[in-house]
Amino acid sequence: MPAPRPGSRATEAQIALAISGIGIGKLIGPVVAGFLSDRLGRRPMIMTSLAMNVVFFVGMAFSTNYVIGFILSLWFGIANAFLDSGAYPALMESFPRKAGSANLLVKAAIAIGQLLLPILVAGGLFWQTSFYGAAALLALILVAMFFVKFPDREQAPQKSEGQSPAPAGSVPGAKLSVEGVALVIFGFTSTGAFWLAQQSLPGMGQNLAGMSSSEASRLVSVYAIGSLLGVFVNAALVARWVRPTTLLIINPIMTTIAYVLLLTSENPVLYSISAFMVGYFAAGGLFQLTVVVLAEFFPANKGVVTSAIGFASGLAAFVLPFLTSVILGDATGEALRGPYQTVVWLGIVVSVASALLGLLVRFRHRAVFSAPVATAAEVTAGR
Repeated sequence: MPAPRPGSRATEAQIALAISGIGIGKLIGPVVAGFLSDRLGRRPMIMTSLAMNVVFFVGMAFSTNYVIGFILSLWFGIANAFLDSGAYPALMESFPRKAGSANLLVKAAIAIGQLLLPILVAGGLFWQTSFYGAAALLALILVAMFFVKFPDREQAPQKSEGQSPAPAGSVPGAKLSVEGVALVIFGFTSTGAFWLAQQSLPGMGQNLAGMSSSEASRLVSVYAIGSLLGVFVNAALVARWVRPTTLLIINPIMTTIAYVLLLTSENPVLYSISAFMVGYFAAGGLFQLTVVVLAEFFPANKGVVTSAIGFASGLAAFVLPFLTSVILGDATGEALRGPYQTVVWLGIVVSVASALLGLLVRFRHRAVFSAPVATAAEVTAGR
């Protein structure tokens, strides 16, 4: 966790402030990251991010107060935006016919890391060791980047089987003001759906289903398992049978159903099922699939596309927790039941909005790509 080292005597509020720098950095970084990626190339962005991450992890190992922690967290958030703007487009250009599956593997790696690191730390791994280890590993990857061959984005394949070649900029008929805006908003609402669950599931379990503190805390673990499983299943689906645009409809609908169950049921078993469903359908790689679909419409600007979705996602990660804190206010005890019901309603609203946006994108996708698509994961990897 990006927090000052033990012994710095930082308060909980100061630690929270230090951590908030990540979110702020993820809002600042996309403003320039996508533009630079499309102008300078993917390799420079990835290598810059790796170098920035090495500085972050080494710096955190020696951080002595929350101010330094905040600055480093801000730095880390910007580095994350740089990495996204380079890595996701590079994957789409390297595997144009498997772009959905390739990008979902990134989500899988993230989920595995989030699962393993707490286990290692809980198992006795010295807190500084994790920072040193991450810095060393990233430094090795940085060196490897000098020798890795990247696809020439100017010469990347321009046509997926069964589709027409994409011109520079966007495919014929694509409208930035329609599907472009819809997909960026989808990046906000879909991220909001799983952030609400991630932050509020224990509180929902305790105050709406009467679960004990330990039982309610396990809902987050169930959610995490659903998320990890969802990534691998979705990757398999888009590699073979299912269009990414289909999942942009189905997953939000199923997430809505899960939130409705959280609102209408007080059964702990159903709460566990709902937590799994939100993890599976909302946090199972929708961000990565949204990037792939938007890049289909606008293949020449994959860096900007990734940054636009990243900005919307980062904004949701800030706005939704803030709204939750406002809704809960100073309520305690039994008075929390009403506010948590409102939080669930908020989850329903963003999930329904995601489903409607997904329907619009699906309609526009059919209109723009009138030629049959041979495989679900194929995307136009334009110039």
